[in-house]
Amino acid sequence: MRKVSSFDAVKSQSGLTLVELMIAMVLGLILVGGVTGVFLTAQQTYRVNDSLNRMQDGFRIGFQLLTRDLRNAGSSGCTNNGRVVNVLAGNTWWADWANSNFIAYDGGSVHPGIPFGAATGQRVAGTSAIQMMYSLSDGNEEINIDHQPNGASFRVRSGSGIRENDIIMVCDQTQSTIFQVTNLNSNPGHDNVIHNTGASVPGNCTIRLGFPGPTDLTSCGGATQGTLYKFSANATLSRFESVTWFVGNNGRPETGGRSLYRSWVERGALITEEVIEGVQDLQFEFLLLGSATFIDTGTVPPNRWLDVVSTRVHLTVEAPHLNPQGGERLSRTLVHEVALRNPVL
Repeated sequence: MRKVSSFDAVKSQSGLTLVELMIAMVLGLILVGGVTGVFLTAQQTYRVNDSLNRMQDGFRIGFQLLTRDLRNAGSSGCTNNGRVVNVLAGNTWWADWANSNFIAYDGGSVHPGIPFGAATGQRVAGTSAIQMMYSLSDGNEEINIDHQPNGASFRVRSGSGIRENDIIMVCDQTQSTIFQVTNLNSNPGHDNVIHNTGASVPGNCTIRLGFPGPTDLTSCGGATQGTLYKFSANATLSRFESVTWFVGNNGRPETGGRSLYRSWVERGALITEEVIEGVQDLQFEFLLLGSATFIDTGTVPPNRWLDVVSTRVHLTVEAPHLNPQGGERLSRTLVHEVALRNPVL
């Protein structure tokens, strides 16, 4: 039997040549590259889908909330005959029911309470805004038990949701009046809602809640300062809403820099809240009574806003991050049509 020498043992061992090693490395790089490519493609697909989902959520939320205000616009709670008195003192543009309970401003028109500007929360030039007023009758309204016009007092049930300094619209089958609650006195079984003149902001210019004249819709600034009017039993007292929707700067340029905002008046103060990030533009079209064609905001005659029966909302939403394929943010524009429920016809 032949004895295997150490030389033969070493000689029988084999290794990788340089060519084989290079081939293995190339195959490994191809495999790693393929896996990396699949990962990057999946990541890009995820980011695109995430952007589309966020934009879709933005459209859904924006249209839902804006539609709620549009459908309520012009509602005084009891009647839509347009007989609304405003006894708030001062420059209450946000309660100018006669001229702006439903009105839109095109991209070049200045809103009286929301200026154009580059600061956070200020309106973006070139985008439209819309203002609506209504009485919020959502089950929280209060029923008048007894109105004492000389005593500037409504008696409502005990534990009402009304607070001091609230802006209220009271209505019956004849008329509606906007006033501010100056005091709320709690008593056994009922509360007294007081509407005196006084130090509240903006306050009431008179305790007289009736029309000062046959056509006047405001009691402040005139010679008569309103007339006494006793609201009937079962008249309703509801919170007065004055809201504006607009596109404003959000101070975050890395995500597009613009958002959809909603401003409203609470207890005499204007409050602005960001609703949806990434909204780049807001535009409207309106259908007037007797017309078959929608027209742009800037072409609605100033005396025809109360004749609007339907609104088209054009909302442009942009993704919060850049599109990995094109280096730009994805952007979509959707149109939503809303029929108004409370036109003053």
